[in-house]
Amino acid sequence: MFASRKFSRPAPVAAVTVAAAAALTLTACGGQNDEPANDPTDDASAVSEATETTESSTEPSTTTATSTATATSSATPSTGATTTHSGTGAAAATGRTTAATQTSKSKSSSRGSETLKEVRERFSTLAPGEFFDKLDECSPSGISGSFDCSGDEIGQFQFFDSESKAASTTQLLTELRSSRVVEDDGDRIVGWSTLGTSAIITVVDNRAGQVLQQLVSSDQEDPRQRIYDLGLATR
Repeated sequence: MFASRKFSRPAPVAAVTVAAAAALTLTACGGQNDEPANDPTDDASAVSEATETTESSTEPSTTTATSTATATSSATPSTGATTTHSGTGAAAATGRTTAATQTSKSKSSSRGSETLKEVRERFSTLAPGEFFDKLDECSPSGISGSFDCSGDEIGQFQFFDSESKAASTTQLLTELRSSRVVEDDGDRIVGWSTLGTSAIITVVDNRAGQVLQQLVSSDQEDPRQRIYDLGLATR
C-alpha cells in the first residue's frame, strides 16, 4: 500500500494573489488622480496677464478724457475773448447811437432857434418883445405860413400869416355874443372867444393879415387877466 501523502497549497500562489489585489487597488486609486494639479506658477501668470489687459483697456479712456479736458480748457479763453469783443462792439454801437442822437438834437435845436427868430421878426406887431423872449422854440405847422411855438412860462401858441384867417377871426371876435373884445384900434384887435369851458385868446392884425391864438381853460383862469399877464393888451 502506498503511504498517504499530505498535499498543502503552495504559499507563493497566495502571495501572488494578495500582491495582484494590492496592485489593482493602487491602479484604481491612481486612475482617479491622473489629472495633474494646477501649478501655482501658471495661476500667477494668468492673474498678471488679466491685470495687464485691464490696464491696457483703461489707458485709452484715460487718455481720451485727458485730451477732452485739455481741449475744453483751451477753448475757454477763446469764448472769453469772443465775449469781450462782443461787449466792446456793443459799447461802440451804443456810443455811436448816443452821438447820433446828440447830433440830431443839436440840429433840431439849431433849426428851432432859427425858426423862433423868424417868427419874432415876422409877427412883431402882434405881441411885444418881452412876449417873444419867453418862447423857447418854434416849428412850422401843417398849414402854409403858420407856426407852432411854446415856452415853459407861457405855454403853447399858434401864429398864422393869412389875410383870410385874419378877416374871419375879426368877424368872430366882433359879432359873436360868446366873444369879448379887450382892445380894438381899428387894425389890431385883442380878445377871446368862448366855447364851453375853453377860451381862445386871439390877437389880430388886419393890416398885416396875421393872427396869434392860444387855447386856455376858462375854468382855471380868467381869459382877460391872461391877456394882460402876457402883455398882449394894456389896461
